[in-house]
Amino acid sequence: MKNTETLKELAESYLREIEPAKKFGILLKAENLLKAYNYTTKTKLFNDLQISYFASVNSSQKIVKGEKLNFDTLILYLSASKNAGVDLCKFASTGCRLACLVESGHSLISSRSGKYTIQISRIVKSWLCIYRKDIANEVLKAEIETAKKRADRRGKKFAVRLNGTSDIEFYEVINAFQDVQFYDYTKDFTRHELPNYHLTFSYSNDSKARIKHYKEAIRKGQSIAFPVLASDYQDAAALRDCFDMDSTDLRFLDNKGKYGILKVKLNDNLQDGIKNKFILSLDELKTVIETIEN
Repeated sequence: MKNTETLKELAESYLREIEPAKKFGILLKAENLLKAYNYTTKTKLFNDLQISYFASVNSSQKIVKGEKLNFDTLILYLSASKNAGVDLCKFASTGCRLACLVESGHSLISSRSGKYTIQISRIVKSWLCIYRKDIANEVLKAEIETAKKRADRRGKKFAVRLNGTSDIEFYEVINAFQDVQFYDYTKDFTRHELPNYHLTFSYSNDSKARIKHYKEAIRKGQSIAFPVLASDYQDAAALRDCFDMDSTDLRFLDNKGKYGILKVKLNDNLQDGIKNKFILSLDELKTVIETIEN
């Protein structure tokens, strides 16, 4: 990579380009650049990619809630769905893609300002994870080691969520830290838990195939996470076998029921999620649970 702006410029061009053929051409350039990249150190890589970090600790309103339980949580945010030209959420439903929380929180603020700084950074990180997973894994291992040592020095517990806005596997990284608690939400029915890796299965829609996956997840002891309208959130969490998933993000501590209730986050695509039956009302939630139970 000859200069520090090349890949970042490609990411910005990809984000702003609307013609599919041109977007594909940008994607090929990014792939070629990364495949030719000679990795030496994390510091040099970050300078070349113009990013200051890969994953971060306690970096969202939801994740930071773990601090009240004395947890530091390292989380990786990538460019969700197909937003980077590669599908990082291959089991996502239409409603999930349309209502994605990738456009919430700091990312939503960034896009509304017209700067797209966070989105560009996430595209760069996503390309690294796809086209040079070997490098991405090494960087993640280094950041986990550093963050864990910092948590230990501060007398904090430590957890890692590698799929903050994605749904891909990181087993090489997880297996490298047997003493670290990892966790994720997933729609991937082929993903499996490990002694140090907790999974929560995520709701997509009420199709027959998905219902089958929910039943299988429950059989394996996993909970199902349901996004519910804020107006119905408290009533939904009070239903039998349901529980609040909004007080913290530390899902591996859950031991309360089969169905977790998530309050939907503010984003520009809320109505699309509702129309496509991904974000549920109280009555819709009851119907889905009844279908799963029968």
